[in-house]
Amino acid sequence: MNKRLQGFVAGVLCCVLFAGIGVYAKSKTEMIEVLYNNIKIYKDNVLCELKDANGTVIEPFIYNGTTYLPVRGTANLAGMEVTWDGATQSVYLWDCLPNPIDVTYLMDVCPPYETKYYQEYLLQDGKSFEMSGKKYSNGFILGRDTFGAEPYTIFNLNSKYSEITFTIGHVDGSYMTDQEVLFFVDGKLVKTMEIGASDLAKQVSIPVEYGLQLKILRSESSGDLGFGNITVK
Repeated sequence: MNKRLQGFVAGVLCCVLFAGIGVYAKSKTEMIEVLYNNIKIYKDNVLCELKDANGTVIEPFIYNGTTYLPVRGTANLAGMEVTWDGATQSVYLWDCLPNPIDVTYLMDVCPPYETKYYQEYLLQDGKSFEMSGKKYSNGFILGRDTFGAEPYTIFNLNSKYSEITFTIGHVDGSYMTDQEVLFFVDGKLVKTMEIGASDLAKQVSIPVEYGLQLKILRSESSGDLGFGNITVK
């Protein structure tokens, strides 16, 4: 039997939009009518339940001819992580683990204090770049230079961290050539990476040995090289 919910507020609706058909931009409260019709969700032909953060089953509903699913339950069903930022009223979806709540991003705790040919991309600013067809944020690009100078960036790690992990690769749409990237901790070379012109973006970890200063230097300045999702531990 069909069930109708009277007086469903738009504030709740904002939390469950996941249809991908449009953007609900209103911030006011409205009285609306939605239809619960025992909608079932299947993944790979298996009947699934959509649950909220507390494990409560949430039933999809229909409003104005569109079916709406709960964001968290739907994202988790698709193998994605989801976080809610109440300060900015934003929902963030993530393709990979670990959950961003449980990681520390280098850009948040140690922004660079000296750079050259550097472009920053932060998730909270809504900025991202693409490598090998995937979007990345919480990182930066070391760009090209027509005058022969080597792009670099320097961080003060405050002797707090043992390792950084990130995805590195050619930025989509840029000129792709063989690259060499050097990592220095307190002036000591700790890692040299060779990035081939046809290489896909890959995740790497670099020991920083609880040092004070980290310098990342590109010895080849053609094209754009991306460093995405940089975490520290």
